[in-house]
Amino acid sequence: MMTAGEMKSAGVGARGAASAAEVQASAEPPRRNLESRDKSAQWIALQPVGKLFSPTGSLVWIIGLLGGAACIVPWIARGWLLFAMIVTTVALLASFDALALWLAREECAPVLLPPGKGLRGREGQTIKIPLALTGSGRRRQRSEVRVAVMPSTPESETATRVNSDPQRLKLERPESAAGKSASASIAPIHLWPWSPEIALLRRGLWPGPRVGIERSSHLGIWRLRQWFDSPEQLRIEADLRSGRREILLSPVYRKLVASRQTPWTGHGRDFERLREYQAGDTYSEIAWKSTARRGAPVTRLFQWEQKQEVYFVVDQSRSSALALDPSTGIESDVPQVRAPRRLLDLSVETALVGATVALELGDEFGLVTYADEPKSWLRAGSGQTQFHQFRDRLLHVEPLPTTADYAALFSEIRARLRRRAYLLLLADLTERSVSDSLLRGVSLVRSSHALLMTSILPAHARPAFSPGEELHTDQDVYAALAGEKENQRLGALARQLHHLDVQLRYIPAEMFLRKAVEGYLESKREQRL
Repeated sequence: MMTAGEMKSAGVGARGAASAAEVQASAEPPRRNLESRDKSAQWIALQPVGKLFSPTGSLVWIIGLLGGAACIVPWIARGWLLFAMIVTTVALLASFDALALWLAREECAPVLLPPGKGLRGREGQTIKIPLALTGSGRRRQRSEVRVAVMPSTPESETATRVNSDPQRLKLERPESAAGKSASASIAPIHLWPWSPEIALLRRGLWPGPRVGIERSSHLGIWRLRQWFDSPEQLRIEADLRSGRREILLSPVYRKLVASRQTPWTGHGRDFERLREYQAGDTYSEIAWKSTARRGAPVTRLFQWEQKQEVYFVVDQSRSSALALDPSTGIESDVPQVRAPRRLLDLSVETALVGATVALELGDEFGLVTYADEPKSWLRAGSGQTQFHQFRDRLLHVEPLPTTADYAALFSEIRARLRRRAYLLLLADLTERSVSDSLLRGVSLVRSSHALLMTSILPAHARPAFSPGEELHTDQDVYAALAGEKENQRLGALARQLHHLDVQLRYIPAEMFLRKAVEGYLESKREQRL
């Protein structure tokens, strides 16, 4: 006769065992048959990570009753003999109950029934984890077990939230299986499914949720708790729906992508042909060598580049950990739909939406992430495969405890990127410590690339005595003057970079995504390359 461990390895550990065994399932209240599921579906056995064997409250009551009886025993004839017999009987029953529970610890095991695309979702979404308990039909199952899911690591507690309470599953044998006589070599495997709900809060690739199972002994004296981890990882992607809605409302996007496109301004870079000089042609359009050879003015004609390169440069230094909504912290009692947003999360969402726009326009898009030096590179490309690689690179990006070095960043960009491209920088450029490094780095690439910088605008950096601002105390007046001073400093830095033909715009958080992508679209329409 097969043991419980052998039945688990024969049925649960092997993938595709449903096609070789008579598989039947039951749940509370509907009883599902595993044969109705797709034969190609594979189970993923969860890995045990811990056990806890402990007494329940019943044992405490039993010991208390025995202690009370011990106080009455001296007053009864032959009381100690009777008391010894009672204690021995209780001890034997408790030992037998504990041994039976321990030997049956592997009679049922949890498995994961993953969907076709695995465990994945987007921020703010609530998904169901398809789990099930499996057990052999050759042994009598216990009537009920408690199951629950929980985060498997302390880090994943900030990424997911369990919405389902612990659930009780009744392990009932199907009547169809009870009336059949199983063969000696094949044991039926029963399936008891349940689908707990978890809320996805933060982007990233996280360990799958941990499954906990609690079973009580037949007499209810002992309790066995087991924990299992899933080898399948949980993939949480950024939610791009709100960003895409903002871009669809942009007039610049509609002009470039809609069916009726407006004429582009500026000059292209791809040479088309030569023609004779016509009135209105500028001196910059004249081909002087051809004019000297022919003895008559000749003009060069260029065509607009339909396929250009754009690189999204994302900051992951310590300044990218800036919280955009500090009022909604983790300690708040109100359940959050998603984790508190940081500047890095906003930059990642902006880069992903910008990549979808570049994909629609036919441009090639790439990625650069940096902190004290460039951290990751993705060469510009086009197509859905390139977008999937782009999204995978941004999935694991987290803030680093270092200061951004723009001189090292632009020096590396100048050495690696030979072809002229748009550089869309997404960062926090309000710190005084990065101004000198930023100016040195910009001077290295301003002639070889088109720089578009978008920085977050801090709430305190606003013109003094703005409309709607109420000042009641001296502290309010000083704060308004400090904001005016900071606003003047940021404006001076933007004008200084404008003289170097570099665009730097300070945008509030609620308009950051739309303005950053619109800056790329406007530069493409004007053919700044």
